[in-house]
Amino acid sequence: MCGRFAMTDSEEKIMNYFQIQHSEVLLKPRYNICPSQDIPVIVKRDGFRIIENRRWGLIPFWSKNPKPIINARAETVIKKPAFKQAFIKRRCLIPSSGFFEWAKEDKKKQPYFIRLKNNSPMAFAGLWEVWSSPEGKIVKTCAILTVEANSYLRFIHHRMPV
Repeated sequence: MCGRFAMTDSEEKIMNYFQIQHSEVLLKPRYNICPSQDIPVIVKRDGFRIIENRRWGLIPFWSKNPKPIINARAETVIKKPAFKQAFIKRRCLIPSSGFFEWAKEDKKKQPYFIRLKNNSPMAFAGLWEVWSSPEGKIVKTCAILTVEANSYLRFIHHRMPV
């Protein structure tokens, strides 16, 4: 969980809703965002909210063999070496219009799009890292924090984004 999401709100709406002072990316509607893609994240820099791109799939800064991790369990994030430093020092918000989940129904998967009731933008809690490849390439990555699903979503999936 959460393996796909959408961000369909306008750039102006996102900038105003989250009180963003500066964007380093052009925000355009995206309807099927998946892991390994670059996604916009809201970070705080010098006291200002900024939107930057990060690759969805966190690679810990110390990793020798990059295996991107798309989600981090909020219940254990402080205990896991892959997330501990990012949780303490590198948090972000990931703007979204909603996310997709698939429930097994009669031996087949039924997709659901989950959004806020009033259709306003939402943001997932996230963590980010900067990883350097052995060749020296800098890769900015992120992951979405998840928790046990609430009573509304439990019938679809056992986890949900924070």
